Amino acid sequence: MASATKWATAVLLAGVSVLALSGCVTGPGAPKGGPTPQAFLDREELPSCGTVVLEQGEEVPTGDIACLEEASVAGAELAVTRPSTEGDPITQYYRVPPGGGWQIYTDMTRDRYGEGWWLDECPDALSMSQLGECANTRL
Repeated sequence: MASATKWATAVLLAGVSVLALSGCVTGPGAPKGGPTPQAFLDREELPSCGTVVLEQGEEVPTGDIACLEEASVAGAELAVTRPSTEGDPITQYYRVPPGGGWQIYTDMTRDRYGEGWWLDECPDALSMSQLGECANTRL
């Protein structure tokens, strides 16, 4: 009877230890989101090329890219959400302002390893695949 009690006590202590350690996590934990920067909220409104949500490894559809690339006169914006390596959503707002160049607002606030909001301004960009030199600013 004594060995059965010792065995039950050992199992109980092991279970409690597992539960106690399960609260320990490495890394930054779950993504929390964050405030939207005023620079993004105050951006010039442009005609929309829509919103695209991609799965891991998917590419932006060519029709959506064409919408942006043909918008040099009136301008346009396309929102693209794709997962990070860990599966957290990152949203990029690709913008072609009237007169040319590209802007890319990147929202990484829902990515557990993300670094908030960034703005890339690419004045000599010709297309999504030819952005040229871009100035990168953390918002």
